[in-house]
Order: sequence, then C-alpha cells, then structure tokens
Amino acid sequence: MTVRLNRIYTKSGDKGMTRLSRGVEISKGSLQVESYGMMDEVNSHLGVIRSWAIYQHTDSHPEIAEETEKTFEAIQNIMFDIGRILARPIIDEDNKATPEDYDSSKDERVLFLEERIDTYRTEFDAVSSFTIPGGCMLNAYAHVARTTCRRWERIIVRRREEMPTEDWILVYINRLSDYLYAYSRWVSNRLSDAELLWKPGVEK
Repeated sequence: MTVRLNRIYTKSGDKGMTRLSRGVEISKGSLQVESYGMMDEVNSHLGVIRSWAIYQHTDSHPEIAEETEKTFEAIQNIMFDIGRILARPIIDEDNKATPEDYDSSKDERVLFLEERIDTYRTEFDAVSSFTIPGGCMLNAYAHVARTTCRRWERIIVRRREEMPTEDWILVYINRLSDYLYAYSRWVSNRLSDAELLWKPGVEK
C-alpha cells in the first residue's frame, strides 16, 4: 500500500467529519474513529520512549538504545497496520473478522512480543506488590504508554461489540501492554534504578 501525503491541512474536517479509506465519510466522534485514533496516540507514546532511549542512553547504555530502537520500530510499523485495518469502512468486504480458529500461539506478531517479554523476565525478580510508575524516565514513559494502551484495549472491546474487528488486534494490544510493563522493569534493572513499590496504607 502506497501512501502519499501532499497537504498538511485540507479543511475537510472543519465540521467534525472525516473520511475513512475509500472516501467513506464518518463523524470524528464515532467509536470507529476513536479506535484508530487511539492507535495514533499509543504509537506517539512509543515514539517518545524510542527517542529517549536513543538520545539519552546510546553512549551510557548502548544495549538499551539498540534493543529499544529495534523492538519499538517493529512494533510501531505493526501499529500502522492496525490503524489501516481499523480505518476501513465497515461495509468493505475486506474488513472481515478473523476466523474463529484464530490461534495467537501461531501469530508471529504476538509471538514476537511474548519472546521479548520472556527475555526481559530473566533479568529481574518477581515483586510482591504493584510497581509505582516512575524512577527513571524510561520507566515512567513506559508506564504512560502501558496505561494508554490499556485504554485503547477497552475501546477495542467496545468496538467489537458493535462492529466487526479482527481478533488478532485485541490480542496484540493486550500483549503490547504486558510488554510495556516488562520493558519498564527491564530498563529499571539495566539502569540499576530502584523500583518503587506500592506500600498499602493501614485500613481503617
């Protein structure tokens, strides 16, 4: 698929409408537009993480910069694939739900995330409480992306209740949020940055 963008503003959305692929007009307030708009939001957070890792840690921790650049670039490309699918008109015959025999254990996109999670997991210990976002900036940014990804997941769940949505997309988003949690702990460990753990207050 070739995308060519020549103009920055078109004025076509001034009345709150936008166009899906193939020119189908739809309200910007629709659930469908929100579903792929959230892809853009999550992807932008991923871009912040990737940029921070590259520009702040290339010299001090090249392994973090290299791993983040390589892994996040792969993820961000898949994100645009998801956005393209979510932006298809519902009447489009190409927008069919994934067959019921979809098996995430055979989906290379999902397996890639699981493999990275398992690799990171060998480097940090289990914790007995919730981790508090923060500490190093990469940890904080990863948690912002993770929680935004969870919000996107909830939107996709609502979308599936109203319109066809490919099954693998929801699985991928769920696994991506898991990945971002693992990534947050991995970078904290690599940077020797103490993780902050929730200490429950005394119940009254």
